[in-house]
Amino acid sequence: MANPAENSGSTRSAAASGHGRTRTASDAAEHLSRIQWAATLLPPAEAARAAAELAATGLAAAAVPCLPAERDESEGGEGRHTPPAVRLPDEQLIPALRAAATVEACDALLDAAPVDWDAVAAAHALEPFGRTPSRGLIARRDCPDALTAALLTPWHPQVANRLAARQKARPSAAGRPPARWHAPPPPAPPYELPDTVRLLLLPWLSRLRVPLLRLLLTADKTREVVRATTRLDRLVAAVDRCDRNHVEKMHAFWDTVGAELRAALEEDPTVWRTAAERLPRHQGSLRQLLDGLGEPVPGSRRRSPDLRVLAQAPPKVLAAVLAGLDDKSLEGAAEAFTRSNGVRMGGELLGAALARVERAGVPPRRVFAHWAHTFSYAWEREPAVAAWLYGLDGRVDRLARTHPRLRRRIAAAQPERPAATDLVAELRANPGPVQAQLVLDATCADDTPWTRLVEAHTAEPLPESVLWVLAARPGFPTALLGALPTEPLSNLAGQGPEAARMALANLPDPNPAHNLVHCNPAIVRSTIHRVRSTGVLDDRTVLATARPAGAVLLYGSGLSPDAPDRDSWNAACAKLLTDAASRSGPGFWHLLANRLPTFKGTLPELLAPQPGDATVAWLYELAENPVELPQAGPVPALLERYETQVRAAIAHVRPGADAPSAPGFPDREAALHWLDCEWATLPVVARVASTLRPGLTIALPRLLDRYLDSRGRIAELIPLAEMARQTAARVGDRQGEALAWANLGVALNRLRRYDEAVPVNEQARALMSRTGDHDREGRISRNLGTALWSLRRYPEAIAAYDRARILFRGAGLPVREGNVCRDLARTLRDAGRMAEAAAACREAVALFGETGRDRELGEAKRELSRLTLAASARLR
Repeated sequence: MANPAENSGSTRSAAASGHGRTRTASDAAEHLSRIQWAATLLPPAEAARAAAELAATGLAAAAVPCLPAERDESEGGEGRHTPPAVRLPDEQLIPALRAAATVEACDALLDAAPVDWDAVAAAHALEPFGRTPSRGLIARRDCPDALTAALLTPWHPQVANRLAARQKARPSAAGRPPARWHAPPPPAPPYELPDTVRLLLLPWLSRLRVPLLRLLLTADKTREVVRATTRLDRLVAAVDRCDRNHVEKMHAFWDTVGAELRAALEEDPTVWRTAAERLPRHQGSLRQLLDGLGEPVPGSRRRSPDLRVLAQAPPKVLAAVLAGLDDKSLEGAAEAFTRSNGVRMGGELLGAALARVERAGVPPRRVFAHWAHTFSYAWEREPAVAAWLYGLDGRVDRLARTHPRLRRRIAAAQPERPAATDLVAELRANPGPVQAQLVLDATCADDTPWTRLVEAHTAEPLPESVLWVLAARPGFPTALLGALPTEPLSNLAGQGPEAARMALANLPDPNPAHNLVHCNPAIVRSTIHRVRSTGVLDDRTVLATARPAGAVLLYGSGLSPDAPDRDSWNAACAKLLTDAASRSGPGFWHLLANRLPTFKGTLPELLAPQPGDATVAWLYELAENPVELPQAGPVPALLERYETQVRAAIAHVRPGADAPSAPGFPDREAALHWLDCEWATLPVVARVASTLRPGLTIALPRLLDRYLDSRGRIAELIPLAEMARQTAARVGDRQGEALAWANLGVALNRLRRYDEAVPVNEQARALMSRTGDHDREGRISRNLGTALWSLRRYPEAIAAYDRARILFRGAGLPVREGNVCRDLARTLRDAGRMAEAAAACREAVALFGETGRDRELGEAKRELSRLTLAASARLR
């Protein structure tokens, strides 16, 4: 393999997750979540500033538009949005809970806002909740213990089993990510049931489901669960179905059972064998099992003793029982580890059981070696087991090929070999990993003849197992490194420093069609974990070697809180990030958020200052301290690109808007999504552009008014309009100033702040009349008329509408004139001038008829009919 980057095997192909040449929202959310995790490593004050900066997606995103995922990329593949939870007033929450038809509806109500638990407890005491709301309430981690106990009385298994939902982190309404941004959720913090609740559950253990039993089986409370259960078989079945995240609980359960058995059975092999045959299927308590061991069980057939129980016996008893079992019975003893519901975690328990068998002095047997697949889980903790079974099964030998510590452990137990006179010939004659290890240790323990080995490999390739052994020795040359397979990378990462560096440099997906740097999380985590667990490289070297930088952030963000090596990794990352953040100043986190998705270098390279990095930092600094800068350079250029991006988005939001010549967004939905992402940055853009690009600041309110109105956030237009007005007045742009006043008036009208809207619209109209723009002056006059009509100042409103009608007529805009005629008719009607109202409405009908506006024409005709009937009624 000449170039590892060209590797495109099945594993790496499966890891590819690119979406062509666009940057999807799910990709952006994934990379942003890694940056957010990195920011949490900083000291509290710096972390808070970083979080505030990352609340916006950053100005630099204008250079790489962040498009939303296609419908088939969203979760479930159906493009459905999760409806936002609706927050109800406190007095309406309890009736809504009682009326909810499903548990999901209750969850949505409770997730929408903080819950007044005192009020909920009082309502339950007055009238107990039904089963459905009780299941919703009891699943909340913040549900008080007293209310939890009350919900469990009277007992109902469906309510009780919903306690297991407390193991999952439920996001609050404020913390819920935007739709289609599927960033991986952070792991839920550990949760333990309070003692009062545990006592209520213990009498009902046989009716609890597996997730709730996991909550009860804590390291210090397992004994009380084992002693309290009345169905030992169900408890054993529940433990069997635990997954890899609950290994400690599985071990704790069997250790507790073993302690109880050792105290009762002592060292009688016959009784231990009987207990091992009956315990996993015993339909009663542990005490009943122990009391009935001397009596036959009617209707039961004899089974192989369970190795999980035998492993708890004293060493002499274990050795004696296993000595009396033939191979078929031994296979049956391990049945629980290999059947379908236990295969995922069978390796952990079976590895521990084999370790106890080895320590008990039991001779190795081929049937033990048949369980060698479990060593992939347990050999690092119990290397003596693998060495004990070496030679009985080829899987142990294959495992030794890629695990240097295991290989050395096995070799240490073998007879020593004499030094070879011809090292290359000896290695070719003994290609097995353990034999090659013995040859090298005997011939060149400290100084490997790399030149000779490279020449021999060039002439004729060395066996692959020999190359694996050589890869674990210091100074492994690049010429031999390329001959090792990189699938899976974790095997390569566990060898020497040179092989580990090669693996860390080979983490990204090599597909050149993807603009973003994609990494398979499983490959990243297994590779970096293997490097760190074997100790071939320290954390600082891993950070300086692994590429891309997003891979190390992905690994760190996925470490569980109880991982033993988590603190050292976080400290190494925090040192790099803190130094870079203090060196870069404002805008640093925006730079990272924009650069990370396409950056292929290491984390130190990502954090190193580069030409042009100060652009975003300048923008944020200028927003607080505006100064005059030359009208050319990186900041104005970035503002120009940003304006192009905004106009491209607005071209979809309001048809007819000025569209840029550069390519924009594929559809309206993509444009709206980009505006949603960038909204937190737009005020910063407006402040900076007021100095460097005033036209952008002046244009923003006009461009964004319809977008904000569609999002129900029209109030946010007011500060932008104020900034635009001040900027236009400063630079002498009379039309821009008039437009800013007009946009301010539009916002006040939409907010129904009509008293404020009237003087603002009057000022806008006065300024616009000087520019000669009859169209915009007419629109402002119409807005003024609307505000006056809403205040019931009908004569002034009629005058404003008349002026707007004249202006639209002069501008040759019959549709706008028709709309104003309808407004005028409505105002005249409210003022009691019915004949004039009918005449205005007839004028609107004529205008709409001429322009072919069928919908407006129909509405105007219906309104005219109502006015005519009303006028006739008044005459009668």
